[in-house]
Formats: sequence, C-alpha cells, structure tokens
Amino acid sequence: MSCGPRNEPMAPKLADPGSRSTPPVRRSVRWSPRDPLRFSRGGGYSHDAYPTGWSYYGRKGLSHHPSATAVRPLLRDGGHRMTELSAKAGEASLTARGDSVERRLNAVPIPASLMIGSIGSLLVISADTETLSVVPLLGSLNETFHMSAAQGAWSLSATGIAGAAAVPLLARLGDIFGIRRLLLISLLLVVVGNVMCAVATGPTIFITGRTVLGMSAAYPLFYAVLRLRAATTGGVDRASGLMTAAMGAGISISFLLGGFVLQQGGTVRLVLWIMTALSALVFVLSWAFVPDSVTRTQPRVDYLGAVLVAGALSSLVIGIGLGNKWGWTSLGTLGLIVAAVVLLGAWVLWELHCDNPLMDLRIMRRREVWPAYLAAGLVATLGINSCLAVSNYVQTPAKAGYGFGGTVLTAGLYLLPVGLIIAFGGSLMAPVIRVIGPRASSVAGGVLSAAVFFWFAGNHTHTWQYIVEMALFGVSYALTYTAAVTNYLRAARPGEGGMVTGGARVANTAIASLGPAVVTALLTASVVPGTKIPQPGNYDRVWIFFAVCGLVIAGVAMLIRNSSVDQSLPTDTQIIAKRG
Repeated sequence: MSCGPRNEPMAPKLADPGSRSTPPVRRSVRWSPRDPLRFSRGGGYSHDAYPTGWSYYGRKGLSHHPSATAVRPLLRDGGHRMTELSAKAGEASLTARGDSVERRLNAVPIPASLMIGSIGSLLVISADTETLSVVPLLGSLNETFHMSAAQGAWSLSATGIAGAAAVPLLARLGDIFGIRRLLLISLLLVVVGNVMCAVATGPTIFITGRTVLGMSAAYPLFYAVLRLRAATTGGVDRASGLMTAAMGAGISISFLLGGFVLQQGGTVRLVLWIMTALSALVFVLSWAFVPDSVTRTQPRVDYLGAVLVAGALSSLVIGIGLGNKWGWTSLGTLGLIVAAVVLLGAWVLWELHCDNPLMDLRIMRRREVWPAYLAAGLVATLGINSCLAVSNYVQTPAKAGYGFGGTVLTAGLYLLPVGLIIAFGGSLMAPVIRVIGPRASSVAGGVLSAAVFFWFAGNHTHTWQYIVEMALFGVSYALTYTAAVTNYLRAARPGEGGMVTGGARVANTAIASLGPAVVTALLTASVVPGTKIPQPGNYDRVWIFFAVCGLVIAGVAMLIRNSSVDQSLPTDTQIIAKRG
C-alpha cells in the first residue's frame, strides 16, 4: 500500500487478493519516533524516506507493544487485522527505554559513539579475561576446586560447547526482540556464571558456572549494536578497530592477571571475584548507555535449527577434545565426528528450506560474508594457540635442554608484545582499510602471518626474537581481524546484525575447536626421554603449521568482495522507531 503524509488524501481503495469484496479504506497510521510498533513478516510500508509520513500494513497486521493501552483493531475482509496505536501510549512506553538511554548518552561529556565504543571495549576485555586468564591457572584451579585433570579440561571446554549451542539462538532472538534486551540478558548470564565460579566449593558448581558463562551472546550482540549505531562505512571501520584494540588489551590483561595476583599473595578466588566485578560493571554501563536497535525481523524462532547446530558443534568439540584420550581411530571419536558431519549437513538442508531460519545461509554465502568469517576465525585461532604455544615454551624447565624456565607471570610478559600491538594497532587499521579495502588488508595480514611463523620456525631461542616476532604477528592479527570483521559488519543490513555476528561467533567456535587438537598432536608426537616434555623440534612443526594457516588466510581473503554499508531493509524487516 502507498500513501502520502498525514492530512493528504488516501490512495484509492484496492481490491484484496482472494476476496470477493472491496475492503474499506485503510486508516493511515502516522509514523512517529515515539510509536514503538512491531510489524509482522510480510508487512508493507510506503514513502520514499524513513523520517516521516509512513503508513504500514501487513498480511498479519500491525501488532502493538505490550505496554500500549490505546489500541483499536479494525477488521477487513479476508480475516486480516489492522491496529492503530495512539501516539500517547507509544510515548509512554518508549520514553521509559529508548529516550531515557539517549538522555543519559547526551548527559555524559563525551560523544555517544565514543561512550558506546568504550563500553564495547570493556566488554571485550571482560570476555577475554574470562576465557583466557584461567588457562595458565588451570593447575591452581584444579587444586582449589578439587578437580581431576579431566574435570579441569571440561571446565575449559564447557564454555565453548555452551557457546556453540546458545550464541546463534540468542543472536537471532536479538534480531527479533531487540538487540538491547538480549544483550542485557547475555550480560546477566555472565555475571551469574562468574558468581557461581567464585563461590563454588567443588567441581560441579564451578563447571556449571563456566557453562553459564559460555551461554552469553554479548560479544556478537554488541558488534550488532556498533553496526546499527554506525550508519556510515567510516563509523563501522572505527568501531571494528576499537573493538579489535580492546581485544589486544584483553589478551594482555588475561595472561598477566592470574600470575600477578598469585605472585602478590592472592588466591584463585580473588581472580574470579575480579572477573565478577568487571562483568557487573559492563552490565550496569550497558543498561545505562546502550541503545536498542530500531528494526525487528520475523517473529518466529527456528528452534530445530538451534538444536541441529548445537548438536553438530557440540559433537565436534567433544570429539576433538577427547580425541587424544580415546584415540583418533576409536569408535567414540569417529562416531562423534561422523555425527557432527551428519548433523551439520542436516542443519544446512533445513536452514536452506526454512522460512524463518536461525541463520539465513543465503546471507552467509555472500562473498562479503563467508570468506571474512573464515579469515577472522583462522586468525583468531592463530592468536590464541600461538600465545599458548609461546607460554608453554617459556615455562619449559631447563632440564629439557630448551625453554626459559619461566613462571606464569614471566610467560605473560613474553606475550605482551602481541597484546599491545593489537591494542594500539586495531584502532590504527581503520584508515588503512579505508584506503586499500578490507580484501587487500586481509590478504596482507595473512601473508605477514605466514612470513612471521616461517621465520619463527628457525628463530625462537632468544628473548629478543620472541619480542620482535610476536609484535609482527600482532600487526598481522590487527590488520586481518579488523578488516574481516569490518567487511561482514558492512554487509549486514538493518535487522541482520545479530544473525551475521552470531554466525561469525559460530564460525570462530568451529574453527577454534580444531586448533588445540592439532597443536596438541604436533607437540606430543615425541617427548624428551624420561619426561612428558615435547621435543624441541615439535615446536618447529607447530610454527610451520601456523605459517600454513597464514597462507590459507591470504588465499581465503582473496575471495572477499569488498562491501559498503547497506541501509536498505530486508523484505521481512521493518522500522519500529527512529533513532534520535
């Protein structure tokens, strides 16, 4: 239906398809920034611009916000329903949420974009700390919570498995019910999970708390907030750079936090309470200053798709995680991997034929999206596993004939170069990406990663070599990751932000689950006689494996199609409010 602004004559009556009679004239609903309307899939809208004068009509009709009180249904032939929401009721409901957030943003003496970006950076630091700081502390965690080695390993893997199951579902729900609402729910899950870990007295509560932590989709949802807030290409580039910079700071803090606290006489529980306080701060700041999205997609949730992708990724993570223990040719390992492949295939077929998919593969298969997913996932996997390999090498005792015999804190200091370069380099990559484009930036980052690790294979016996090599890898990481994330964020149209970023998280989880298994297999291929310490030549194989991954990143990145910010609405998405 098409109509002009308010007070202009309505369009002529149109015959309803499939109806024997002509419907009455449809009443115009004046669009207003204070009318928090939700529209069903297939709804129509008119007028050539967003700001004013729209009239809406959907096959399933207009539906009102739950807090609205002045709604009058109008029936028409064919059983369809149309509702009119009074501006007064809409004002009452939206003022309590969106307008109050905007008022708080306007009240702080810094630009709103910087405030939101800073909160996102703090969220990234919090997420990195929760994920990475427990790795060098695993021995102390096992002792504190009376866990066996297997239970300690599960405390690490439970987070990834829960994320594989919950993140795509929560991210999709964010597109449907609002990014802000699901973001706050996710952040609350993080606080609850951290509290459970800090107060745990045994392995059951601790592992459960780690599982709850993994259920949060705050990371991809906040990327969606940045995408929605930054309406221009430059804004998306700056937001991606800021978040990548925060990732570098988070990596640095994560590997230093545990060792520093323990060296100062603190305990593992103190480390966990610090993480709890940080997550609570992020929740409060997000509630106060993070605005909601102004779009909604179709109101159906693909629960079967969520179950299939959860089963596939969980089977893959468990199978790879237990491969060394069970044996790579054992029935259990092969059965889980085969089950993962079958479930993943079933999920792909279902998503391609589902009217309301959990993750629309038609979006994911865009050349602006899927190569960027792979590039970001591979370089993120390189970042985590290279840091773990360096940490292991530095802490190798002198009796092995190599290594530096360092402590957990010493190992963290060796990792500072990569963290600091990512922290400062991420924010500097935006102008580079604007000049040469995301594709060329990602290719350059992959080539640099390959060169660094090929050099690393023959030069890793002196401290200065680690400093230079890890700093160079930090540059390649910042360039590749920022460019890849920038490209798929640009490609996300309004209403697709949660789906696109959630898909990226799933891709990262799937790729990252392969890294530790491969690295462990390479390191444990042979050991120093009389010990369980890897032979020094095994590290050369690890660095060569990382170099090959860098070449793969460069090859995949060449398939990326540079994208620009697309503000057009998908067919199943409507504006529900105007920002500002």
